[in-house]
Amino acid sequence: LSDRIPLKEVIFEEKDYFENQLIELPFEDGKVQAPGGLIHGQQISALLSRLALPAYKITDFRELPIPFRCVGANLLTGDPFVFDQGYLPGAMRASMAIPTVFTPVHLQQMLIVDGGLVRNFPVAEAKEWGADIIIGVYTGRLRAELEDLKSFSDILLQATFLMSIKDAEEQLPMVDIYIEPGLRTYGAQDFKRADSIIYRGELAARAQFGRLKALADSLNTLGPPPQPKHLPPVDELCFDYIEVEGNERFSKAEIIGRFGIEEEGAVSIEELEQAINRLFGTNYFQKVSYRLRQEGRLAILTLEVVEKAPTLLRGAINFDNYLGAGFLFNASTRNVVLPASRLMFTGTIAENYRFNLNYLKYADEAQRSSAVATINLTRDKIPVFQDGIQNEEFRLFELLLDLHLQRRLGRNAIFGLGAQREQLFFRHTVSSDPLFKRLDYTNYNAYAFLELNTLDRNILPKKGTRLSLEFKGLNNAHYNVRQLSPNSPLPEDSLFAFNPYTKLTFQSKSYLPLHRRASLILRPFAGFVFNPSNTFSDFYLIGAPEALTRRSIPFYGLSANQLVAQVAIGGSIGYQHFFRDNMLFSIDANAGFFAQPQRFSGNLPEPEQFLAGLGFTLGYSSFLGPAKFTLMYPIDTDGILPSNLKFFLTIGHRF
Repeated sequence: LSDRIPLKEVIFEEKDYFENQLIELPFEDGKVQAPGGLIHGQQISALLSRLALPAYKITDFRELPIPFRCVGANLLTGDPFVFDQGYLPGAMRASMAIPTVFTPVHLQQMLIVDGGLVRNFPVAEAKEWGADIIIGVYTGRLRAELEDLKSFSDILLQATFLMSIKDAEEQLPMVDIYIEPGLRTYGAQDFKRADSIIYRGELAARAQFGRLKALADSLNTLGPPPQPKHLPPVDELCFDYIEVEGNERFSKAEIIGRFGIEEEGAVSIEELEQAINRLFGTNYFQKVSYRLRQEGRLAILTLEVVEKAPTLLRGAINFDNYLGAGFLFNASTRNVVLPASRLMFTGTIAENYRFNLNYLKYADEAQRSSAVATINLTRDKIPVFQDGIQNEEFRLFELLLDLHLQRRLGRNAIFGLGAQREQLFFRHTVSSDPLFKRLDYTNYNAYAFLELNTLDRNILPKKGTRLSLEFKGLNNAHYNVRQLSPNSPLPEDSLFAFNPYTKLTFQSKSYLPLHRRASLILRPFAGFVFNPSNTFSDFYLIGAPEALTRRSIPFYGLSANQLVAQVAIGGSIGYQHFFRDNMLFSIDANAGFFAQPQRFSGNLPEPEQFLAGLGFTLGYSSFLGPAKFTLMYPIDTDGILPSNLKFFLTIGHRF
């Protein structure tokens, strides 16, 4: 019943922002717009379309094997609106648009919501179509007793449905057999309690079994009942023409290009639904549905789209041991300066802040190839340990200018080439004998990358893989050191200058389902900084269960950034089990070989330090976002880090 589709159906460029925020609000016409409902009905529309597909050529509902009518309510006038012709899935979707839960449906000059708002017991409509005997099952709200109206929500619901209750009481005398299941403890939103609701309906019907049996016997004296008619199933579709409705900012060619199905071709129902998901997965639309109709000898497929506002505002809150308490915000807008483009600003306001400005321009009609320009500003802290004791801490500011070309492979993989201007600013914040007060680097980099994301969802994934591979060449254009310690054993050029070098980084995390509630987690990693000068210029930050910086390699048993390394090779294995769909525990073990930078050495560091650790995590998907609490213990630190129990807590979204 939700608008969710699997994350693997979302295009790579939008995955990190898909259903990964506390709130998303459209910004249009100079103001923030409130949503019309919690659910636009993407998945329910797809389900209704599939179930009603055999009847797509029937527009008069009298001609269905069982004549059908349903009732909606015109929100503008308060009048009931009877659906007895048109497109069957659309009629069903409109008549179940529960106010504030599902968005209302625009039809002609009306705004249609669930008919239960004004007529929840449409007996008169059945009589109008010639029904002689009516069996009525009432599942709507009943008149409340005085003692039931105590809370604000009770009073609001009673006021909302009072006219509907009164109308149902007026319809009741026209019913021949009345059945009323005991549903006072259930609400319209209790979709997950369908089994118990059906059971209560069965109990209420069995209480009327005698009358129902007598009615059946009397009708059987008139002759055998008519045999039910069945519409033939539809396994394959062939349409002569594709049209698009509802588009304003995106052209028909752009939408059909993303849709990926051509006219005058035969497709299966599965292929059609995959194409709908592919279009919805662009994250351009609040809803994408389809309508089939026959005009003479032509079969026409209509794509009905509801575009998102050109500008979207997203917000979330986050807390973890490293960033501290923070507020995350994201603003994205489409087609700024150039068509087929996206401008996005993302910020994390916290002790260790992050700000990112990103402009993406697609280069082809299918929108697989693109050019991306990025400005990134971050602040981090880097502790330095010696013999298990922290004796230094640096504050690192990074300003990154990035320009790259990329091409998407399907929906879940992307590769590209790029260039960067990278500025690093080191400040000593803790040290008894600092080597310097401030160190600045300006580097020019060229790199190639490959990324893969087949996760089923952003929050507490159950299956899929997230992988990144990057090869980078770095060249120092400038460095500046202030107040070099007089105790330095070497001049500054020997300490900080370097020749061009390369860097190779690989990380992957896979969730392999063992059964419906359990997964095996595999996470290999490898990182090499091939810098014979062995300076401060490049490194990996090892520690914490999650990646917190662009240099991070997560590692159970170490706190955030607890180890600075220029070589890292290892991996982890874990078991994840869900108590419920939104609650889990996991047990993980990891190990690796590492090499720390040797400031006064002219040789490449060798991975001689072996570390291992364990982690136990409890996870919960809350209304604030995912919450995870991890206990970690380093079982082997090679004597370079403290061996003590640690914890890491994170609450809220990340994007």
